[in-house]
Amino acid sequence: MDMHERAAESVAPADIAQWLQFHGWNRVAQLGDIAQRWQGDEADVVIPMLASSPDFGLRWTEMLTRLSRALDTDEAGVLLAVAKSGSDVAEFRATGQIDDSLPLGDAAVFIDSVRRWMQASANSALQPRSYFGHSVPDAAREYARNVRMGQTRRGSYIVPVISRLPILSPEDEDDAVLFDEVSYQPFARTAMLRLAEGLGTLRELTHGPSAPSRSKITEAIGAGVSSELCEAVANTLETESIDGLDVSFSWAERLPVTHAPRAIELEQDAVGLIREVENILKGEPIVGRQTVTGYVKRLDRGEDDEVGRVTLRILDNDRARNVTIELNDDDYHVAGEANTERRMVSATGVLNRTPGRALRFTEIDQFRFLENLSIFANEAD
Repeated sequence: MDMHERAAESVAPADIAQWLQFHGWNRVAQLGDIAQRWQGDEADVVIPMLASSPDFGLRWTEMLTRLSRALDTDEAGVLLAVAKSGSDVAEFRATGQIDDSLPLGDAAVFIDSVRRWMQASANSALQPRSYFGHSVPDAAREYARNVRMGQTRRGSYIVPVISRLPILSPEDEDDAVLFDEVSYQPFARTAMLRLAEGLGTLRELTHGPSAPSRSKITEAIGAGVSSELCEAVANTLETESIDGLDVSFSWAERLPVTHAPRAIELEQDAVGLIREVENILKGEPIVGRQTVTGYVKRLDRGEDDEVGRVTLRILDNDRARNVTIELNDDDYHVAGEANTERRMVSATGVLNRTPGRALRFTEIDQFRFLENLSIFANEAD
């Protein structure tokens, strides 16, 4: 596999273009969907945009050469900078009886646990649950397949996991606001945030002076703690050579994040409590609440109906989708105002995902306006 084929797996032409724009370059010309010319302070570069073009590999190499000269680095440095700008990275560092190597069996457990952490967090991002069993949504499996593992560093055993953020270009112009607001994160970001929140909450539950109460464990479901997450952590900490895990997060420049965890430590001494939490969650029937945000697309209420049916337009796994909600009088009035004034709303409840059918909310806990957010918010700029 040559350089441009490897690059296509981790960095796309659109990533290069957005990275240049982020760093002050200007697009000065475009040849259809084939190529773009970008101008910097002291250099210009042509980005080949069509990977199926016969000369894509040659043009990609030329682009990297010009960029490396302009930025005073090598071609690998360019790709790394672009990848970090558009990807969230979680680094899982195993500590214990480790130098530059790890027993193969322990390494296999560790890497498989990392994969399971990513899938469990994606599950929880879709709908928080105490235990998923075999009901793993396709979107969660796909996310776990798509994240990539970076190279392990010397001196300790570190597994970097790279979660690339998509370039979001919705075809429906009416849905563009969902992708423009920071409140609406791509699914890759939501899953990584849920991983950080879940591991942080698990530490709070299991590294304190006393065992957590059942109510605290139940509350942790909404933060991304699940039986599967606990099991994967415990499996790693129970290996012969690993007695601690340090997880650090770096967040993509392209989509700033605030109040997100940066580092979490988990210790072998807490394995007993982690297993207790795992077992409680495995038998816990409660499904955690989920909050979605969007705009009111449709209102439907008959003259004699006690409840009103509302259709919200939300982001779900990076796609704009409709979700149906039945609301009482007060909340239906809020929905009517939101539709008239084109204001954004949030709804919290249990989200039902039946294959082949529309999303549907039940047991609504809260329905409210999102302050200072409007469908037309961007038009005032």
